[in-house]
Amino acid sequence: MTTANRFLIIASQVGTCVMCLGLADSLADEPSPAVAQVGITNSIGMKLVRIPAGEFLMGSPDTDMHANQDEQPQHRVKITKPFYLGVFEVTQSEYEKIMRGNPSYFSPTGSSRKKVTGLDTTRFPVEHVRWTEAMEFCAKLSQLPKEKSAGHRYQLPTEAEWEYACRAGSTTAFHFGKSLSSTLANFNGKLPSGGATVGPFLGRPAIVGSYKPNALGLYDMHGNVWEWCFDWYRADYYKDSPAADPQGAASSPDRSIRGGSWADDAFNCRSAYRFNVLPVYRYQTRGFRVAMTIGKPDQVAAMP
Repeated sequence: MTTANRFLIIASQVGTCVMCLGLADSLADEPSPAVAQVGITNSIGMKLVRIPAGEFLMGSPDTDMHANQDEQPQHRVKITKPFYLGVFEVTQSEYEKIMRGNPSYFSPTGSSRKKVTGLDTTRFPVEHVRWTEAMEFCAKLSQLPKEKSAGHRYQLPTEAEWEYACRAGSTTAFHFGKSLSSTLANFNGKLPSGGATVGPFLGRPAIVGSYKPNALGLYDMHGNVWEWCFDWYRADYYKDSPAADPQGAASSPDRSIRGGSWADDAFNCRSAYRFNVLPVYRYQTRGFRVAMTIGKPDQVAAMP
């Protein structure tokens, strides 16, 4: 039986451990195949896909001499409950609907507006966003009447949820495989990885969904903009992190971000790559995507 067929059989068991990654150990160097996904569209038009519960190997192998120390030791993590994750990074249009403003550099009124002259930036990812503002967006979105009545609770994904969803069953540096060129993701194509050829460098974000998705139907998990995660960051967290649903360090000056950006080299866009930023710090490479769970309407409360 081929690796692809093994993945498709397991992926058909929606609601069970779709990515139970004894499977991941056998995926070897193949990128995961695309599979049919269960998704929803919320009241402001955001698309989210259901991420089933399962297990995966988080971080980089100890044999990877190029990996950063904060990516090791590689360890098995259980995601015990399914959740939903935004198919795309939050766009400028979506952010404006909730926050009544747009902080993005790459917008008609932003500091880098000359680089997007003549372009419709409404479907660009919002950027120049603080962690605190991303959290506020999630809280306000959760409190919309239609979202509240549906029991939709929005949050930033944890690092574990983010990497699990990014990998989508893969065990390679990228969900595409061992290498990454800028024909597959929006990053500094002059600095590819894994033997990929040099490619274009846009020097700005791209419309969300401009590149191929991963096996779970998620776009731009590598590049475009960095994505804030819920966790407090600690460099040695993997040495003692919980085996099930890790939530990050108890405290830290910094929050975690993942995925790399349009300005980064391919190395920084790897599935396992971790970076830390003060939660009040803004930059034009940083945005976010939302995670969502569904509960009883009376359980949906505003986040602090």
